[in-house]
Amino acid sequence: MRIGWREYIKRRFKRASKYHSVGIEFGIEELQISTLQLIEGKLNWVKQSKIHITDWANQLKHYVDKHELHNTPCRVTLSIAKYPLLQLDKPAVEESEINQALQWVVKEQLGQDIELAIDHFELPASPANAKKLYVVSLPKDEVKVIRNGILAAELNLEAITIEELSACQLLPKSEEASVFLHQDLGDQINLSIVKNGLLYFSRRLKGYENLSSFSEQELQLGIADNLALEIQRSLDYFESQLRQAPIKRAYVALDSPFQQTIVNLIKREILIDMVLLSPSLAKADSISAKTTHFASLGAALGLSKGSNIS
Repeated sequence: MRIGWREYIKRRFKRASKYHSVGIEFGIEELQISTLQLIEGKLNWVKQSKIHITDWANQLKHYVDKHELHNTPCRVTLSIAKYPLLQLDKPAVEESEINQALQWVVKEQLGQDIELAIDHFELPASPANAKKLYVVSLPKDEVKVIRNGILAAELNLEAITIEELSACQLLPKSEEASVFLHQDLGDQINLSIVKNGLLYFSRRLKGYENLSSFSEQELQLGIADNLALEIQRSLDYFESQLRQAPIKRAYVALDSPFQQTIVNLIKREILIDMVLLSPSLAKADSISAKTTHFASLGAALGLSKGSNIS
């Protein structure tokens, strides 16, 4: 979703923010808010906060006022629990008509008959002779609520994107593809394959929503082995169906106090390098860099790197 020209011109005459960007992740129970600032020419992660989803618009307005974030460029990312991500055939219509053509297909797939906000994106590589799209949908009224709340807080809304895309911004740019396992609090695991900051492949792994509650001993009783199998299947698809070079590295940011144990167990099954993700930018001492912060941080970074679905 993009803002209109009238709103854009209106904001051009507002006083510029001293901050570089704000990233906001909308989850089921809370909003995570990451703020970046340019200090001596380098991006710094200077604030990280959360507010409860109840009455979030008023809370956000108070937060922006308190920290003088008015007119800061803002990107919103939606947690994977907030929307379905469908892979569909690309309609044989003009590019400008694709979203409209997808309306009926998406409604049929989801069994919904409400007005949907739909967007799509193509991947850099596809299986032979296949024209596929990843399609995102959300009730249109829900998108309007998000848009109106952000604008009422006097943030400069640049785009609404999704977790699969904002998470790409966290990885180092490289000509070699990497796997990224990312999980928010209580969510499914999002497995992505990223190359040069672009999403090549994405799938959601069900059955790991309670990963944070598993003890170290329970992880050794097959949970990590199952996760390793899912990763291997994705690696095989990437190489054989997308005709890409073998992947040598995976980054991990999971909702578990035993992430290193999970990494060690998976490395016994898959012969690739696996490391815990640690964002490379400088940050304030008060920020602990938890995995629950990464989606909003990726959204804030996306305003520097320019990746979104619309």
